Amino acid sequence: MSFKIFLSKFLKYGTLLTSFGFIITVSLQIFARFFLSDVPSWTEEASRILFIYAIAFASGLAYRGNYFVFLEAFYAGFSETLKKIIDLTSPFMSFVLFGVSGFYSLYMVEMGFYEHSPTLQVIMVVPFLSILIMSLSISYFSLLAFLKKIKFWKS
Repeated sequence: MSFKIFLSKFLKYGTLLTSFGFIITVSLQIFARFFLSDVPSWTEEASRILFIYAIAFASGLAYRGNYFVFLEAFYAGFSETLKKIIDLTSPFMSFVLFGVSGFYSLYMVEMGFYEHSPTLQVIMVVPFLSILIMSLSISYFSLLAFLKKIKFWKS
């Protein structure tokens, strides 16, 4: 199994599990507010962490599938040369941006070993790691997109 397939499956199942967990915790919180006398305090923090992870896992998949917002109205008015420049620099700039973000998220992850969340009392490495996952997955898929565009224009 190639790394690209492994990463895609990891991100897909991570998105599914965290989204499902988010739905369950929010549903539990809604149920508790209407039918129980005491709302569990951990559901808000758990749903926040699960939502952050769902976005982090889904972002790499969104980049791979080209599902991000694209301003077609502006792009259509550009010359063919400018379109080629934008098509080439866009994945490269994404790679640089999320590569730098991934590098600096390592420092956040390191700081997270010394902090705990208020209600769940989990070490903050758990939520901070989501930024690293998002940064690395988008960096990887943007690098692949950049290399693919270079190959396309060379041929």
